[in-house]
Amino acid sequence: MRIIQNINVKSDFFKSVLVLISGTVMAQAIGYLISPFLTRIYSAEEMGELGMYMRIVGFVSALATARFELAIPLPKNENHSFLLYQLSLRIAKAVVLALMVLLIAFYFVKPLGLDDLVFGILTIVSTIFMVYINLGTNWAIRKSQFKKISQQRIINSLTANSLKWIFGVFSMGSFGLILASLAGFVLSSFGFVREYFMLQNTLKDNYSKKKTRVLAMEHKQFPMVNLPHVLVDLGRDLIIAALIALFFGKDTFGLFNHSYMILKLPLVIVGASIGQVFFNKCSVLVREGNSTYDLMKRTLLILFGLSIVPFSIIFFFGEPLFSFVFSADWAKSGYYSEIMTIWLMMNFMISPLSSLPLVLKRQKEFFFIGLFTSISQVFCFFIFPFLWGDSEGVFVDMLWVLSISQAVILFFVIIITLYYSKKGVKK
Repeated sequence: MRIIQNINVKSDFFKSVLVLISGTVMAQAIGYLISPFLTRIYSAEEMGELGMYMRIVGFVSALATARFELAIPLPKNENHSFLLYQLSLRIAKAVVLALMVLLIAFYFVKPLGLDDLVFGILTIVSTIFMVYINLGTNWAIRKSQFKKISQQRIINSLTANSLKWIFGVFSMGSFGLILASLAGFVLSSFGFVREYFMLQNTLKDNYSKKKTRVLAMEHKQFPMVNLPHVLVDLGRDLIIAALIALFFGKDTFGLFNHSYMILKLPLVIVGASIGQVFFNKCSVLVREGNSTYDLMKRTLLILFGLSIVPFSIIFFFGEPLFSFVFSADWAKSGYYSEIMTIWLMMNFMISPLSSLPLVLKRQKEFFFIGLFTSISQVFCFFIFPFLWGDSEGVFVDMLWVLSISQAVILFFVIIITLYYSKKGVKK
């Protein structure tokens, strides 16, 4: 009987992964099929400004909910999950309102240029819809509605990438790229927003401030531990972007960012889907008092098998591939990809498992691991130009040191994660 149950669990896991992967592959295929056209009508500097915008939106949207949205799949009681949904949304509204007041105050204290003001407004509006997407995604994970997540990703990609191309034809520059991305957020969030209001009408009588406070205390590790953890990660990306733009120029950041995003393609297409299903299955296993160790080992083997071929191809042929696909102007971005392959392959293997500390209540331990990793990355991007200058050669040497050191660190993170998975939930 137990063997049959294990087979069913594995079957459900792979079916759920395939549903998410199919939608994610289609969504990303749209973006990467149109990418060679975009790189021929947008400059590296303009693409770099889009990368900066996406980093800021990611940082602020994570801050906006205090990470309570990650707790939505965990409670056994659906009413409790929806109370966490509502709590996350109320916190987000307060954060967004504060940002709007801050932007207005800054405008009057130190007048902003029109471009900066528009950038700030678009960032805040984008954050609102990103919050609804994050909340809706976690509710869908709880309900095992993986098809809905796939549909949201396809709508987002189709809308944003179509408009990027259209705006590029009309030479709208980085503003067109940002506006297209916002439109993708807006349209893809409609399904989640509609479901939220339907749930609110259905469960409105179950609202309780007392229960909400109890749930907030029960899941306080999310704002107290996971939030600092993710802000360190996202803040690191923002600081690195700023340092590259400051020392080496916006065009170099654009080339680096393009390389970084291409190398994260396997993570976006496969890893994120596996990660969301992994989170769902781990939550179920922990609720039933079972170990997550076997599931983690199996997932690591799957990720290794999926990563070895694409990353090997980029390691040996990154520069000519980028030159052929994205035009000769982006050949240097391909060379950066060759250097960073070993780092991002290890990142691909560990990132889908990042939800495990949440389930095992090990956020504190992994916060310090993440903090050390982030500091080591920022240190490289600061110390190299500070000591040796801002030449192209210094940037390349810095990427080699960064890639090798981060791969070694992530290898030990995998070992530590396996250790905690075997130990189980922290008492």
